[in-house]
Amino acid sequence: MDGATAAQEVLTVESDAALLNDLLEDAAQVASEFRLRNSPFNYKSVHRADAAEAIAEGWEVARRGKRQHRLRQAKPHNQALDDRTWCLLYRMGYRHLGAKRLPIKFTRHSGGDGTKQIDAFAVDDETAIVAECISKEERGRRGLSKEISETKSLQQYIRSEIHKKYPSKPKIIWLYVTNNIIWSEGDVERAERAGIYIVTENELAYFETFIGHMGAAGRYQLLGEFLSDQKIPGIPTQTVPAIRGKLGGETFYSFVTTPRNLLRIAFVNHQALNHPDGSPAYQRMISPGRVKAIGDFIRSGGFFPTNILLNFVDNPKFSLLDNSLNTDPTAKFGWLTLPSKYRSAWVIDGQHRLYGFSGLDEKYLDQNITVIAFSGLAKVKEADLFITINHKQKSVPKGLLVALLADLKMGDADPKTALSALASAVVRALNADKTSPLFQRFRMPDVPPTMQQNLTISEAVNGLNRAALLGKVMSKAIAPAAFSAANDVETIERSRKILNGYFEPIASANPGRWAAGASAYICVNPGLRAHLMLLPEIMAYLTLKRGIDFASAPEDEVIAEINSVAKPICDFVHTASDEQVRDAFSRRFGEGGVKDYLYKLCEIIAKEFPDFGSEEFKKTIEQRASDTIAEASKDIMHISELLTDVVLKTLKSIHGAHTLDSGDAAYWELGIAKTVTKEKAYKRQQEEPQERRRRKEAYLDLIDMKEIVEQPNNWPHFQSTFSLASPGEKKGGKYTGWMARFNDIRKIAAHKNSLRTYTDDDLAFLDWVRSEALPRLQAANEAL
Repeated sequence: MDGATAAQEVLTVESDAALLNDLLEDAAQVASEFRLRNSPFNYKSVHRADAAEAIAEGWEVARRGKRQHRLRQAKPHNQALDDRTWCLLYRMGYRHLGAKRLPIKFTRHSGGDGTKQIDAFAVDDETAIVAECISKEERGRRGLSKEISETKSLQQYIRSEIHKKYPSKPKIIWLYVTNNIIWSEGDVERAERAGIYIVTENELAYFETFIGHMGAAGRYQLLGEFLSDQKIPGIPTQTVPAIRGKLGGETFYSFVTTPRNLLRIAFVNHQALNHPDGSPAYQRMISPGRVKAIGDFIRSGGFFPTNILLNFVDNPKFSLLDNSLNTDPTAKFGWLTLPSKYRSAWVIDGQHRLYGFSGLDEKYLDQNITVIAFSGLAKVKEADLFITINHKQKSVPKGLLVALLADLKMGDADPKTALSALASAVVRALNADKTSPLFQRFRMPDVPPTMQQNLTISEAVNGLNRAALLGKVMSKAIAPAAFSAANDVETIERSRKILNGYFEPIASANPGRWAAGASAYICVNPGLRAHLMLLPEIMAYLTLKRGIDFASAPEDEVIAEINSVAKPICDFVHTASDEQVRDAFSRRFGEGGVKDYLYKLCEIIAKEFPDFGSEEFKKTIEQRASDTIAEASKDIMHISELLTDVVLKTLKSIHGAHTLDSGDAAYWELGIAKTVTKEKAYKRQQEEPQERRRRKEAYLDLIDMKEIVEQPNNWPHFQSTFSLASPGEKKGGKYTGWMARFNDIRKIAAHKNSLRTYTDDDLAFLDWVRSEALPRLQAANEAL
């Protein structure tokens, strides 16, 4: 049923009581409701004699009493989503909210009755948010055409009720907040036509993280997502004196304004959200620690003489002063009218300086801040400026740089770079495709990843490049491949369809395993890369056996042929026990681990197609165990050396290498606080024969490096590289526990024997170190 048909079917809405009669508007009631909804548990009190029966029904004891016990139970997934959405609206600063679901009863033309409900509602004089929350316990597909059509049919009634109660006629934002739902392309299009914005669990996590850092002051960032280019109600026109000029051929304005003027119209293009309209998304997530520190600095009387760098989406109004005062041909003086629309001023540099004012008292919002604002600067140039400004101050994460390739280097003159950019665009298309089994499975910088977000863009790009699915560099040009089409745009679309068609049967074979991420060993980085490498193996096999030309075959035929050979893999994922899956795929580390994973996939196929697989595959299967261990030991030693180099180079950059009065170098004397650490290294040095003796720092252990990194005078310089919460690590502290765990495994590499070797947990942790810590160490080493 489409939207138009549904609109005709709804004849009357039963409205004996006004829809919005049950709103919570009392501050104390709203705060109390937030406390209940913000807990992940439902609570109830029972007589102690009845506790056993309740516990058998899934409740657990939260607090024991003499007469009554306080019990709790994790909220069901659908209630948890409702409450997360409601709490987000509360944290955004709304104080008029629905106390419960708001039901709407209606009668169709056909005579049937229906009921619709608003799961989360919030309103103020400026905006109203109407949210329907839909959740599945396990990730999978669900048709939503009926729900969307009903929402579209009832929008006018809901709008009328809101405007009746709130004469300011707030702008209405319609949301479908979903969890574990794989959207169909048709439903995505229906929602867009109805003006409904889709917020999946991944966008919801971004919004929660941002508002958690910023508080209610961050609401305009979120509103800008839904009300882009719309006028902000009630905002007065702001005109400021300004200079207009040119930088790098681009028009800019230099002026002084206040945080109050900017916070409403500002928007930060966070990579964590990666909205297609903001491509390329380049900014890191707000750091709450930096925002707080800046706020404290401002509160103590501090100010920033440096400019905040903006980009106005539209050309602003600029009224020149009298010509007699504007004789300089390179700079013109006049009055600049600031835009008054949501998301109209994109912050290129200075987000922390601007949002440092967000948590301060009203009086601070009228302080002066200096601004340089470009006008209509292309997003690619924004990203270039961001990287240029920030690369030397704080290394731009490798994952962000790889994701930006699609925007900055598409069609580059260097064919290798152009292919990487094309691969980056394909991965981003998969990650943004709500109909894909890989939708939002890739980790976004600075937002705590969910269990399902265990894939990295850089690994997927590497896999596509290694598999040469998009093309191959030959004689300084790109030779087309099986996924190639007439141009880059068509190649991206062809690749998206084929990869979705290949991975969908694997995901559907066991949705629980696919959704479980790293713990199930199926949808994991080495697995993704192995599957990408398997595809050309299958196509080569089918070309030899059946003479299929995959380069010219339509997408549907390519998918059907590939899946006919890959079916044994789907069967294995569907029927194998957890232990069998773990034995097949768990020992994965380094490049050798990816190839190992690939050969296991080949082995599964070869059981049904005995002639499948190369000679190299057969030989490698025999050597799998020894190769994996050797690769692990090699990578461990490499990471150990790199970590040591980064620590020592950083100490020298902080404290200097000059000699102090003590006779020791400054980085040694000032950078290492513990005397026992220095004495231990000196003793080891002296125990070496003279001819083999090295500098003292060569005798420091990795555990010594951990202590050096954590020193208060060193920590601010090491935090961005070494603060990394390892799997299962408790919240709080400096998050350097991974270094101690890595040191324990390093000892195995140094003293390995038949009785002392790596466990599966060791190799899994090493895989984590390689994907999480190694890129940071490499980036830090390059920057030093």
